Amino acid sequence: MKYLKLNYELILIYILVLHIALFGGLFAIDSDHWNYYLILMISSFSINSLILYFYNFFHTKKVERSINEYATLEDAIRIADKAIPLFYQGLNEETAYNIATTVKSMTNAPSVAITDKKKVLAFIGEGCEKHPVGYPIKTKATLDAIESGEIKIIRSKEEFNCTVNDCNCPLESAIIVPLSNKNEVIGSLKIYETSKGKIKEDKIRLASGMGKLLNMQIELAELDRQKQLATSAKLDALQAQVNPHFLFNALNTVNMYITKDPKFARKLVVKLSLLLRYMLKNTGRFITLKEEISHIENYIALENARFQDKIEVVYDIDNNLSKLKIPILSIQPLVQNSILHGLLPKDGKGKVTISVHKVDDKVLISIIDNGVGIKQNDMEKVFTAGYGKGCGVGVSNVNERLKILYGEAYGLEIRSRFKTGTKAYFSVPVNEEG
Repeated sequence: MKYLKLNYELILIYILVLHIALFGGLFAIDSDHWNYYLILMISSFSINSLILYFYNFFHTKKVERSINEYATLEDAIRIADKAIPLFYQGLNEETAYNIATTVKSMTNAPSVAITDKKKVLAFIGEGCEKHPVGYPIKTKATLDAIESGEIKIIRSKEEFNCTVNDCNCPLESAIIVPLSNKNEVIGSLKIYETSKGKIKEDKIRLASGMGKLLNMQIELAELDRQKQLATSAKLDALQAQVNPHFLFNALNTVNMYITKDPKFARKLVVKLSLLLRYMLKNTGRFITLKEEISHIENYIALENARFQDKIEVVYDIDNNLSKLKIPILSIQPLVQNSILHGLLPKDGKGKVTISVHKVDDKVLISIIDNGVGIKQNDMEKVFTAGYGKGCGVGVSNVNERLKILYGEAYGLEIRSRFKTGTKAYFSVPVNEEG
């Protein structure tokens, strides 16, 4: 814009200077040639004025066209941006309806439809009763656009090639934009007009640009969905790990008390069954803090029965956090690791403290023991898969799940001093609902 304005001003200055020079020349010529010179000056002024007029006219049109194209692109981006979250659910009747509603409200089109390759997924606006959701696509023009993968402009009702005879349909023209994923057409977006006449170029540009952006969002959503599925499968595999050695040792403990104290043995069987049900449950990735602590208590009861009350557990937990949602089997494996690798090798009784407190917008969870600690040379092995494995859900497992669920910044941290003890801790983000 500034460049065009500068050129315009330079040309204006040029004309003024030229004609001042010509006017000055009038006084330097003899009277015989004065009339001819005056005619030359007037003609020059007229021609230059005409040049200036056309220069200004065409460049103004060019600027207006650039502004219109920019506005069209901006509209397409806004519509695609609104549709981004919808594509994460895939292209179905519900998401198609929401996308069509968004497109219709932002383009002021009389009707908007979305199809898959064979049937109507959504139709909003005039003529919707003629194209019910779930029914096969009726216009050959739509099927042609899907097959060719190219945008199709319908300028008259006859070009729809509708298969329905004697239909009093209000739709007169349309822009049909194929929707694709990885170069494979999966459906179409259709923007209809109910008035006769040529479709405006800016609407065609808008539909074309919107189609390209929507196709990009479909591909990005599909990539993200595949990533989520892979992450979900990985979490399932991590959560499903259960060490048979733990079960073997627990059953041996129960067996030890069957003849000596049958009543106590029955209590241990109940606790073991609750423990296994918890570890094997597949009802989600999160559980309340209260449920995780209850699971830990059952585990401690079995271990103290096995090791003759060698273990003391202290619970330093904010009572307001009992309903806090945390990843299932995130605290118990760390408690188990402290007992097996920290307290059992220690002479005499050992203590584990479970601390849970809110710090700003996070909840800090710490497991601290006064066991034998970890040698400095062995600290690198702590996060190796298989190290510190109790029920199978070892330290590396907990660390990996935390990072997958919350991000790298929320991984497990471990500090230890040899012959003094170990602290394992992590934090989870929390909102007002916990």
